[in-house]
Amino acid sequence: AARPVKALAPLVSPSRLGYGRAEVTLKETNTMRVIVTGSLAYDYIMNFPGKFSDHILPDKVHMLTVSFLVDSMKRMRGGTAGNIAYNLALLGGKTSIVSAAGQDFVDYRNALDKLNIDTRGIKLVDNEFTASCFINTDVANNQIVAFYPGAVVHAREVTLESIGLTKEDWALISPTDPESMMRHMQECRRLGAKHDRLEQAEAGR
Repeated sequence: AARPVKALAPLVSPSRLGYGRAEVTLKETNTMRVIVTGSLAYDYIMNFPGKFSDHILPDKVHMLTVSFLVDSMKRMRGGTAGNIAYNLALLGGKTSIVSAAGQDFVDYRNALDKLNIDTRGIKLVDNEFTASCFINTDVANNQIVAFYPGAVVHAREVTLESIGLTKEDWALISPTDPESMMRHMQECRRLGAKHDRLEQAEAGR
């Protein structure tokens, strides 16, 4: 069977949540605000009941046109900021998200609200879709993936200062649009806020 793809990944070690110069214990996340910047996305998970290799001819890859009939599809909430905020909320953390999402974000926002995750720092882009990842997996665990960034590039338009970032907060800069990451890290330095930049493997999909 094809390997499952998890839209929500564990954050880090349960004893310490921190990288680089900002070392923050799990207990501290229950008393301080954690501001998570990064992507918000929908993951569309599909399973193809055959092998891609049976439909792709090695001598024809230069003129490739393929279509795969999948036998299942599900949409899952994902994105680096969404993954991290979700896990922190389960651990009792006070969490805010800074990102951008599109016209299809209503269900995702409702799920975050139920976890008491602050969504005021999420910019809504009416004429765009939330970032979307389309993952098709065959029976040999090979994957064909397409990613559409959509609204997430607009996260650069949201400032941490606008949501009241202070020296008492901890900012996690997770993978997303490079310009957004650079701007938010510069803001943290200017405001003297504790912050860490996470790599993709640490943040989840």
